[in-house]
Amino acid sequence: MALVEHVVADAGAFLRDAALQDIGKNIYTIRDVVSEIRDKATRRRLAVLPYELRFKEPFPEYVRLGEDLCLVTEFSKKTGDYPSLSATDIQVLALTYQLEAEFVGVSHLKQEPEKVKVSSSIQHPETPLHISGFHLPSKPKLPRETVEHGHPADEPEDLEFSSFMFWRNPLPNIDYDLQELMNVLLQMGLHVLAVNGMLIREARSYILRCHGCFKTTSDMSRVFCSHCGNKTLKKVSVTVSDDGSLHMHFSRNPKVLNPRGLRYSLPSPKGGKYAINPHLTEDQRFPQLRLSRKARQKTDVFAPDYVAGVSPFAENDISSRSATLQIRDNTLGAGRRRLNPNASRKKFVKKR
Repeated sequence: MALVEHVVADAGAFLRDAALQDIGKNIYTIRDVVSEIRDKATRRRLAVLPYELRFKEPFPEYVRLGEDLCLVTEFSKKTGDYPSLSATDIQVLALTYQLEAEFVGVSHLKQEPEKVKVSSSIQHPETPLHISGFHLPSKPKLPRETVEHGHPADEPEDLEFSSFMFWRNPLPNIDYDLQELMNVLLQMGLHVLAVNGMLIREARSYILRCHGCFKTTSDMSRVFCSHCGNKTLKKVSVTVSDDGSLHMHFSRNPKVLNPRGLRYSLPSPKGGKYAINPHLTEDQRFPQLRLSRKARQKTDVFAPDYVAGVSPFAENDISSRSATLQIRDNTLGAGRRRLNPNASRKKFVKKR
């Protein structure tokens, strides 16, 4: 089997003691991956590796775009895998994308993931096939010479020839444990290798299914169900068969529908600009938390009344009340808390 030119290794390759020297020529990783490894046995193996491990950080132009928007982050949000990815996983994805752009190019990569069509059945399973009075013609068959001299789809590929074609920047994974990381790579058009060196070709497809009204949607950015309006959407793995029927694969893990924290009553709603209320409906209004005119003058260098302070190019507000209380993020009020919101908490402790 031919060696791969460039391989980006995740923590799973080191934890499983994968023989990366037999898989690729140039092995890359980031320092955060090595810092995640805690067990002594793996750290001892990292100290005496039989190959050169190259540490490389992704460039800012491949990590962030525009107003702190990460390319791979936005793509993982569209596939629905972003909540399961850590910051280190995002860096590994960005490094893989960077190496593909440096040595191959990005023209063949996808900018949008493929959406699953929920109503994609070609023929209803209850449709009668043989009805008296109707003639259903058979499908036309290809000439025998075309099939013999052509390239059928079931013909196995020559891995030695296609190793340069398909194995440019694969990423060894922990078999099939890190499905989210593997799914984002395959959806983008990058290639993934298992720890045994086998090429992974199939990616999982996900939809959102409401466990209240049992409606499904392929829009992975939704939080509330478009049919019943409840926050009861769960990610479900699906496969589409040859006849177009959709098969959903449910998890047997009881923690998927964990009711922990839902037995407490809702906290009383609070008003004001800095109130933190749970996000219960899709059209719920929240305060915009905009800066006051005086606060904007402190950070706007082009304002006529701007007074140069310690840093004339200050962009982040760190002195206002909202910045001090760290409530500038709009996602703080979204969702239910695990603790009882009505429980009394000690605010002041009497000093002795």
